[in-house]
Amino acid sequence: KMAGGMAEMKPPAELADMAKASAGTWRCKGQALDMKTQKMGDMTGTMTMKLDVDNWWMHGSFASKMGKDSFHFESFTTVDPSTKKLKRVMVETGGGWSSGESAGMKDNKVDWDLTTHSPMGDAMFRDHQDMTDLAKTGVKMWGEFSMDKGKAWTKVYEMTCKK
Repeated sequence: KMAGGMAEMKPPAELADMAKASAGTWRCKGQALDMKTQKMGDMTGTMTMKLDVDNWWMHGSFASKMGKDSFHFESFTTVDPSTKKLKRVMVETGGGWSSGESAGMKDNKVDWDLTTHSPMGDAMFRDHQDMTDLAKTGVKMWGEFSMDKGKAWTKVYEMTCKK
């Protein structure tokens, strides 16, 4: 313990465990919503994951292409030691940013509830990650957003990523 009885601050052990499973470069293929046509189109991308900011955050960098259009985001994920919930902040192409949380891994799946802010307005966003068959098929991911406080949801991407 430090002076004054406070516990010493050190990065969450859960993050080190997360890094063992996810650090590295992932190649992704799938489909994403084309904002111009409002139709799903083929997309490829690369996700790199690493511990960052003195091991307090898992840093994800994603770069993708859909036709001639590119999309990038940077995400930072940590663990709230008091609730054990995962917390995430993201910034992305187009000036959007999001923040939210997840209860963490359950049955090899992680679900996120995020609030997103962009030039289109504020929205709810749900991200889903399925690592049930990681060695064979990779990580399956999909996301959806709602502009009407959760009444209607629109899928914006679906992809599979492998190391």
